[in-house]
Amino acid sequence: MKAYLIESPAGLFLLEKTGKMAEKALFPRNPKDAAVSLEEVRKGSLPAGLENFADRLARIELEQVTVDSEHLATLARKLGGAQVVLDERDETINKLRNRLPNILVRLRLVESKDDYDRLVHEVSLELAKVAIAEAATKRDLYAIQTVRCIEDLDKILNLLAGRIREWYGLHFPELDRLVEKHDTYARLVQNLGTRDSFSQENLVKLGIPEDRASGISEAAEKSAGAQMPAPDMEWLREVCGTVLQLYKLRETAEKYTDKIMAEVAPNMSTVLGAILSAKLISMAGGLDRVAKMAASTLQVLGAEKALFRTLKTGARPPKHGIIFQYAPIHQAPKWLRGKIARAVAGKLAIAARMDAFGGGNQGERFREALEAKIKELKDRHHGQSPRQKHEGFQRQAPREARRDILDNSSRRREKTGHPQPGSRDQRLRRDHSQVQRR
Repeated sequence: MKAYLIESPAGLFLLEKTGKMAEKALFPRNPKDAAVSLEEVRKGSLPAGLENFADRLARIELEQVTVDSEHLATLARKLGGAQVVLDERDETINKLRNRLPNILVRLRLVESKDDYDRLVHEVSLELAKVAIAEAATKRDLYAIQTVRCIEDLDKILNLLAGRIREWYGLHFPELDRLVEKHDTYARLVQNLGTRDSFSQENLVKLGIPEDRASGISEAAEKSAGAQMPAPDMEWLREVCGTVLQLYKLRETAEKYTDKIMAEVAPNMSTVLGAILSAKLISMAGGLDRVAKMAASTLQVLGAEKALFRTLKTGARPPKHGIIFQYAPIHQAPKWLRGKIARAVAGKLAIAARMDAFGGGNQGERFREALEAKIKELKDRHHGQSPRQKHEGFQRQAPREARRDILDNSSRRREKTGHPQPGSRDQRLRRDHSQVQRR
């Protein structure tokens, strides 16, 4: 006998081509339990409590079972020895699936078609809840939220640091060019207050090198800034204290990101660094999406505006996206950055796939191979761009020939009425060869 295996929120049904039901395995009528059973079927397993369904199928002399999905094909192979045919476009299955509510009502397995539709709706909602819960348990989503928190903190800290520098610059404007780091600037203001306290001894106690401390103390003595009232200074110091707490929060967020990325993507973290890897995952929308991207896509991820501008205007395409933050890329010469970015993206694509689909931690091997590739690229060109390297090999026409040929070129241009094609050096070499042949 040839039959068709169909699953639904009501259960598993083995139907003949005429619509006659050969065998059935009903799910619980509770939507939550029915959703659990249907999820097991979609994983290719027989739900608990329906083990006798396989025994009942064994009593039927089945020659062929046709299904329209891979998970049903897997389940059918586990149930019996009949030949399993997978055909996703089988018209008979589509017709039987459409007739299934009426068949269930006729056999009094459900009260009415509305009752069946209500069951399908409730089970679908339960399946959606389960899918959302499973998606929310993925650790890469927590890495995404953490790295986005770091990016938000960076924006806030840059704004507040600029405000503090402008505010304290009314009192000690020379300090702005003497201290580059924002956190060091805020720490000095919060601990010392007025510029009268910027002595060399106090600066050294706060970790400033002696030579820089001497320059800052001298600038404080000769400062052209105005005096700041005590209440304003206290309020500014309180703001600096809050900013320093935000810097500590950012450090804690970085450590937390390192910990999560060591669990989620150890290979990517070893190759590219935890923070930058988390930013890549955040831009892609998840580790699975990164793993499915080609190396060329990873190379320009984050440079979408430049890429679309290339497609629109025909300008040069971008050589790198967010991976430009990788130190060996942005520290390399401009003409070498594209080659290094391509090598980094290639290793990164393999590392992401191993993290997403399993394969062990091979990050150290990838990192060593990448460092060797970067060193090879630098040694190959010896610090010279390809244009500089081949400039000496461009042959120019001899000076005497250039002087003699210019007259012939001008005469030919007068005869033809338009310049000859090619660059000037090419025209000179071509005319010189013609003169020699004469």
